[in-house]
This record gives sequence, structure tokens and C-alpha cells, in this order.
Amino acid sequence: MNYVGRFAPSPTGPLHMGSLMAAVSSYLHARQAGGRWLVRIEDIDPPREMPGASDAILSDLEALELYWDDKPSYQSSHLDEYRTIAERLIDAGLAYRCSCSRRDIRSRGDEGPLGYRYSGVCRGRQLHLRDTAIRVNADSARGIFEDGLQGECAYDVPAVLGDYVIFRSDGLPAYHLAVVVDDARQGITHIVRGTDLLDLTGIQIHLQRTLNLPTPVYIHVPIIVNDAGQKLSKRTGAEPLRASNGNAVAREVLNYLGLKAPRELHRARPAELWSWAIENWEIDALQGIKEITLQSIHTGFAENELQ
Repeated sequence: MNYVGRFAPSPTGPLHMGSLMAAVSSYLHARQAGGRWLVRIEDIDPPREMPGASDAILSDLEALELYWDDKPSYQSSHLDEYRTIAERLIDAGLAYRCSCSRRDIRSRGDEGPLGYRYSGVCRGRQLHLRDTAIRVNADSARGIFEDGLQGECAYDVPAVLGDYVIFRSDGLPAYHLAVVVDDARQGITHIVRGTDLLDLTGIQIHLQRTLNLPTPVYIHVPIIVNDAGQKLSKRTGAEPLRASNGNAVAREVLNYLGLKAPRELHRARPAELWSWAIENWEIDALQGIKEITLQSIHTGFAENELQ
């Protein structure tokens, strides 16, 4: 199999150490396998996006010498394709329109790890309005998959979420539909991403099977959490990367991945550090680890080493 991996950030803010962790993990795994590494900007949620964030993320990756193959792709360029596929699922009786509000769903469903469980109220209503959500019948969304690092993972979407949304009532495609369609279109064979997305994998596998699309190999690497156990993100105070100080940033993220660069590389360009990491990284060292606690911004490096 020709390996094709990807990094797919949402432009909701600048690149930070948590998102870089996913980028570098997927990059190292792809390059170590002699494969291709793609970058996809998941810009399908305008209300949450930060102006200029897409360009800033790409600029930071370039400054850190994490070079991708082919041109970056943008989900916003494929909105018509997502809509067409969603409509085909309705025509095939595999999805349906739903007019339930969030308040309706909260009042009827139990809250679980993936949100409020949907009871399927609109399944038989035959709604034809365009300003409704579109949900997939998830009755068969139960099973087990083997994650490359987290081992055997069971999923039961009907029990924890119910019929899930693939198109929102505001006319925008939902994450699950867009990511599944894009991975298939781009020929993605391996998905290396954070464990914060592990619980969503069962939904995506079910949708892949519903659409007769291939299922990539999933590998969920640890996420960085703060002292309160919260995922490092913009909302939890993650600081933007100092991409201009590429060596220090590269060594810091490698340190989180269990790779301590030798002293002779402490002033090397990021590309040299990545080359060394590709040869020395053993992803199995992260087996079963779901979280890594955020360390100080310098992760133990002496101040003079970071200048």
C-alpha cells in the first residue's frame, strides 16, 4: 500500500504546541514509511474561524520546515460535493431531514461523551425543507476497530449519540461528512491524530461503510493536557508557537514525543531535527498513552539553549 497521511487543522486560531504535536506525529510517521504527507485546511465552520488563521498555520509549518506534498486543500472548495452526497443518502433511505432544535434534543436525550443522544423523532417524518439538519440512521453503528496505538476500541453510536448529523440546519456540512469524503478523495491510507478524536472514530467508520468508502488505518497519539487535565487549545490558554525560534520549538515537540535530540543538534535547523527524528522515532513507545501533561514552555531546556 502506498502510504498517504495528512494533517488537517481547523483555522480557529494560530498553531500551538497541541496542534503541532499532531502535525509532527503524522509527518514523522508518513516520512518514516516513505509516504506522502498532505495538509488540508478544514474551513467549513466560518463562525468559529479566525481571519488569517489558515495562512498563519501554513506559514508556521513552512517556518518549521514541515513541508507537505501537493498543494494544501480547503474543505470550503467542496461544499457542493458534500451536499450532493448527503442528498444521495436521503434518496437511498440511509439519512433523513431533521427539524429538531438543540433545545428539543436536550429535553429528550441523555447527555453522553459525544453530546446529547438523539431519539430519532424525525426518522419517519419525510421532511422536505432545505433549512433542516440531515442525520444518518446509526442503528448499525456498533463494532470494534483496532487502533495503531490505543489497541482494540469498541464503539456503540446508537447508545451514546444516536443518529448523527452530517449536514447542519445552517447549510454547512458537519465535520464527520466532510472529513470522511475528503479522506477518500485524497486517498488517505493512515490517519495519525490526537486521542481527543478517538471517540469519534466509530462514527466515521460507520459513515465510510455507509458510503462504501475505504477505512484508513487509525493511529491516535497522546494529546497534551494542562495541569487541570484539559486538552491544550486556544480555549484553555494555549500560547501561539514562536515559529521564528524553530529549533527550540522542534526540540520541544520532539521531547513530548519521547525523542530527546542530541546536543550536536541543539542549534540545527528544524529540517535537520526532523531528519534525525524520522530515523529514530519509534511510535510504539507511545502505546496506550492518551495524555501527556503540559510542561513549562521550555520543557527543561536551559534558557541559553533556546536563544
